[in-house]
Amino acid sequence: MRDKLLDYLLQRPAGASPQELLDLIFTQPGSDPELAPRFLQTLLGCDSRFFWRPDDGTWVARAHDVLARPLAATRFVVVDLETTGLRPSAHGIVEIGAIRIENGKIVDQFSQLVNPGVPLQPFIVRLTGICDAMLADQPRIDAVWPRFVEYLGDDVLLAHNAGYDMGYLNAAAFAFGGRPLPNSHLCSLKLARRLVPESRRRGLDALAGVFGIPLADRHRALGDARITAEVFFHLLERMAARGISRLDEAIELQHRARDGRPFVCFLPRDKVDQLPLRPGIYRFFAEDGRLLYVGKAKNLRQRVASYLGNAADHSDKTLDLIRHAHDVRVEVLGSELEAALEEAVAIRREQPPYNRLGKHLPRIAFLKLSLRDAFPRLSIARRLGAGQAQYIGPFRNRDEAESMLGLLTRLYRLRTCSGRLQPDPGFSPCLQGQVGACSEPCAARVTSIEYRRQVEACLALLVDTCPATEGALAAARLQLTRRRDELSAELRFEAAAKVQRDVDLLQRLERRQRTLGWISTRQNFLVLQPTADHRLVLAYGVIGGRLALRARLADASEINALVPQLMAELDEGKKRGLRPDDVDGTVILAAWLRDHGEKVGCVFRLDPPREQKKWPATQVDEWRAACTSLLTPVAD
Repeated sequence: MRDKLLDYLLQRPAGASPQELLDLIFTQPGSDPELAPRFLQTLLGCDSRFFWRPDDGTWVARAHDVLARPLAATRFVVVDLETTGLRPSAHGIVEIGAIRIENGKIVDQFSQLVNPGVPLQPFIVRLTGICDAMLADQPRIDAVWPRFVEYLGDDVLLAHNAGYDMGYLNAAAFAFGGRPLPNSHLCSLKLARRLVPESRRRGLDALAGVFGIPLADRHRALGDARITAEVFFHLLERMAARGISRLDEAIELQHRARDGRPFVCFLPRDKVDQLPLRPGIYRFFAEDGRLLYVGKAKNLRQRVASYLGNAADHSDKTLDLIRHAHDVRVEVLGSELEAALEEAVAIRREQPPYNRLGKHLPRIAFLKLSLRDAFPRLSIARRLGAGQAQYIGPFRNRDEAESMLGLLTRLYRLRTCSGRLQPDPGFSPCLQGQVGACSEPCAARVTSIEYRRQVEACLALLVDTCPATEGALAAARLQLTRRRDELSAELRFEAAAKVQRDVDLLQRLERRQRTLGWISTRQNFLVLQPTADHRLVLAYGVIGGRLALRARLADASEINALVPQLMAELDEGKKRGLRPDDVDGTVILAAWLRDHGEKVGCVFRLDPPREQKKWPATQVDEWRAACTSLLTPVAD
């Protein structure tokens, strides 16, 4: 336990509060204000590697005691390198530029071109203006390095995006000294992320623009070092305004996460670097082996690697997960869709503490017309349900669904209010009725028969029967265009523009109904999708709004085994209702179809045979042909 706390404090030169250390040990430390001081004094007080700093109430690793010195009394060497652009190596350095800062002033500088021994890539020549002829007579890095190390001395290094420069500098230090540079270093890019919140971009050009610094001799080592030094002077002023006056506090600031606490990641980076570049699901585990989180990925290595960096968009919950995750295990799957479906199953089954049930599902929305009531209501639903209702969608998000809801209420004047109605002539209608967007059944302004006609007109637009739907769409389009033209003739152009937006919405609704309408109306379909290597076909059967069948097919002939399973599921679907966990897979599939359609696979309607207990042979042949096509890789 002490070693764990030492590792944490070694990454935080300014130390940590007792409560912060206690939170690192216990997931739920409790609320006893006396627990942290007493527990940590007993645990760390007798260990010489730690010491208590009473002036600011923090525990500090004794190795960082030397860093507790004022920034004003610290000498900095601002370094910038021009390189070959290849992997960090001692011989990849093309130019070294350095500027020394002492007592808040630039006192001297170091500049040297270096012959890398290989021709420069054209884009490096264009970027820096350095060409092979300029380097031909310059010394190699083994001759330059001792001079640079002597110039650097024990001063603190400063660079913009220091991780890049330190990669090359440490490669040279290993090559000529057998160990990395011992100097502490600051990164002006990381500091700017915490100190310059008004700028979304923190590159050298952007920061120079914020602070009004001229971009002289840009993309040459000494010129960039000088710009970095000028930026650092402004950052020092901002640190002073925040009460940061010591070097250890500045080093700690650059490692803070968005929540103000240090960014600490215990995931094994070498293991993450070896993860496959394939779709799948990943699981994070705590130090004691407890499952913490399940996630999906289109590319497992890239997704898990995104947790290793101190990204500005990490939420507080994600940062807490990263601080407690010590191991990752992955499961490679055939596609991004299969990964999403398997993630949903794993979350419901394993219930990891950092997953919120339902949050992993895609953000989609449907329009729902409830048919159970005497006066059906039009509303927005997150998923397909099992009750007596008609659905349209899926829509990309709730905003898009609300736009379509507004269009249909204006066209058919259906109610959107919740609850069952008891019509009363003395009832005062809501705003929807007062503006004419509802026929006001609550106030008995319309009979149930008349309201049913409104519902049937709307249903004609939603149901998957092509002639009726085409007729309803044409009638709605004619109604809107006539109204638009009338308003234009009356010179009411703003009102006419609003109606034209409704015409555009209707066209979008028509396209959606033509491509996806049958999914939400019939809710029976078969999806065939190839794996990334085209060795397998993934089959998904949705029956009555429920993901009822999942299979992996290695050959087109295996389609035959799916037919009786689909038939059995159709019969079973008539008997059972939808449970909450039934619709997860359908929501994921609906979102996938919304975004991809048949670009990455094939989708077939499953119309139940009326008289015989099997599908027509022609339809099964079509499934087999699609399977054969999907198993054949497309030539590049």
